[in-house]
Amino acid sequence: MLTKKSIERFKAFVSVAVIAILMAGCSPRICRLEIERPLPLSPSNTGHLVAGLSKVDITPPPGISKAGYSMMAHKGEGVRNRLHARAVYLRDSRGNAVALVQCDLLSGSRLLHHRVAELIAPVTDVSARGLMLSGTHTHSAPGNYFSSNFYNSFASGKSGFDHDLFEFLANKIAHAVVDACRNRRPAKIATGTTEIYGMTRNRSIEPYLANFEDSGRDVSRDPLKAVNPVLTMVRIDLMDDEGNYRPAGAFSSFSIHPTVVPYWNDFYTADVFGYISGELEADLRQREGTTPWPMVHAAVNCTHADNSPNYVKGGQGFSEARRIGVAIGKRAVSLFWSLGSGLSDDIAIRSVCREVDLYEHPAIDGISVCSRPVVGNALTAGAEDGKTPVLYWTPFFREGWGTSRWFFTGSCQGRKRHVGWIFQPLILKKRDFPHVAFFQLIQVGDRVFVPMPFEITFQAGRVISSHVADRLAIDTQKVVVVSCSNGYFGYATTPAEYGLQNYEGGHTLYGPETVPFLARQAAFLAGKMDQGLTDLPKHWSVDLKANSFFPEKLEPQGSRTALGNVSYHASSGKLDESYYRFRWLDVPPCMIDFDRPLVRIESAKDMDSWSPLYSTDGRAVDDGGYDLSVRFCGRINSDNMGEYEARWYNPETVPGRRYRFVVLPRGTFRTLRSGPFTQGGCRPE
Repeated sequence: MLTKKSIERFKAFVSVAVIAILMAGCSPRICRLEIERPLPLSPSNTGHLVAGLSKVDITPPPGISKAGYSMMAHKGEGVRNRLHARAVYLRDSRGNAVALVQCDLLSGSRLLHHRVAELIAPVTDVSARGLMLSGTHTHSAPGNYFSSNFYNSFASGKSGFDHDLFEFLANKIAHAVVDACRNRRPAKIATGTTEIYGMTRNRSIEPYLANFEDSGRDVSRDPLKAVNPVLTMVRIDLMDDEGNYRPAGAFSSFSIHPTVVPYWNDFYTADVFGYISGELEADLRQREGTTPWPMVHAAVNCTHADNSPNYVKGGQGFSEARRIGVAIGKRAVSLFWSLGSGLSDDIAIRSVCREVDLYEHPAIDGISVCSRPVVGNALTAGAEDGKTPVLYWTPFFREGWGTSRWFFTGSCQGRKRHVGWIFQPLILKKRDFPHVAFFQLIQVGDRVFVPMPFEITFQAGRVISSHVADRLAIDTQKVVVVSCSNGYFGYATTPAEYGLQNYEGGHTLYGPETVPFLARQAAFLAGKMDQGLTDLPKHWSVDLKANSFFPEKLEPQGSRTALGNVSYHASSGKLDESYYRFRWLDVPPCMIDFDRPLVRIESAKDMDSWSPLYSTDGRAVDDGGYDLSVRFCGRINSDNMGEYEARWYNPETVPGRRYRFVVLPRGTFRTLRSGPFTQGGCRPE
């Protein structure tokens, strides 16, 4: 018979075993990062608002472990719905400049932010204070670029800081900001909001409702209503060469967890945000035609921590990601065009920032976070839409076990059940946790953005927004909290949510007072808006446990060759996608450059009239869109040639018309074309 004591011993054993498994494989190598904070170019006062937009592909090579699903994450072997950095540069009539950057990554990173600021300083007037680096929180982008050993060890399936990946991302993102700044033009902007219900649900409804137990408020228990429905947008129009203002793009925010694509996926993908951004960009290209600038929709995540996508039960995958993302994207399109009458160049831009070491300065206005971060059991069990096998259903680990803990709750961490019990500090060193936070506020016209290096719950966002709004004496709806920005500290739940210890509470590392602490930090910065506070050191030096995951450098010795004919896979159900497939030999993974276009579809009525295929709404059918994937098959032959596969999903083929896959040049290898195929005219799988 199991006694309470034996159960507790078993719990401690399992906890320690889990951590030991997760920590296995940590590299002993140390990478030292040295980053400077040089002064940017002096701002120029043009007397009017200027803006610029840019979009850069940041898809890494195959073989990098993806972040978000921790040890369950697969490596990214291919690309479907590419990863991008989208930059929006804005400078007001007084010379105040900011760059709002969306990245299709799990989160921003403090050191990545500082490296980008260092790279852009010599050629732009954007300071570290004015640079916002926000991850969309897709769980299908690379990890191992974070500012702490803790998340470099646990966020992805492989452990260690990858310096090559870090520099790859930093240079790509910096390129986007520099391009946006250099291509600036006179501009007008308009801001607005719309509400979207039905696409998201609250995955932690009981903790959310706990916020209102003693308030007397009548709060809906419907998970589809207990969400942040607000999509906020800044529309941007630019002056063309004839002096006319024309649409160019937008910066927007919406609250949704990009977990529609599951952990077993081995593609890099932007998940729902790829479609949210893509719909407006495609609409603008179709309506506006040729413009001197790219069409860019930089959509970032808001208070998404407990707001999951409302996919059909058992339906995680690309079909649902597309359905949900396109629906939100079309609402963004409608909002964009509704803002046309409010365009103005008479807007103010302001920014403030400070860096706070939570170990040295854990308190503000009498509110303190815990002196030592602690991992809760509920974190290891996973969230409702990313369950850890076995642990999610195990007592003391599964969500909600905080309510059953009535003893030893007097510590700073309250009812949190500690992974590894008293042994956690022996395995998870305090120095390895994230503890230096970059706080920032950016005002664009009548909107104030509050970037946070946390995943913020819906109600936590309300708390932070209200503190900022009170300090600035503005409407709370004008304050937008942006999650996963400029760093990553896990989650931030309200004290009431924390007490129930669902996944979000178990992943709130610094205890139940985290959100009150963040709210007061944001309010402090709001009070410094007029001063333009920049409280940052001139230099950073950080040592991180390192590893390397970039593909081995090989020289191809063979030739580019098709491996058989195109074959067809028919859809077997509602959530499965039909596709045509083509395989070929190409350069090794180190040279394949997934961040450049590689595959497209061509069509012809006869053998002599081949041309790139476009869909009925004018979109190119290539690997930069929604329906063409490319994957490294994991095999390299004796000639150092890699085997690859392209798939054309949901093909819109016309009877009697001919099609072919076209693989674009790589290195010294010229264009490769598959044999032609027709609807129903190739070998079925």
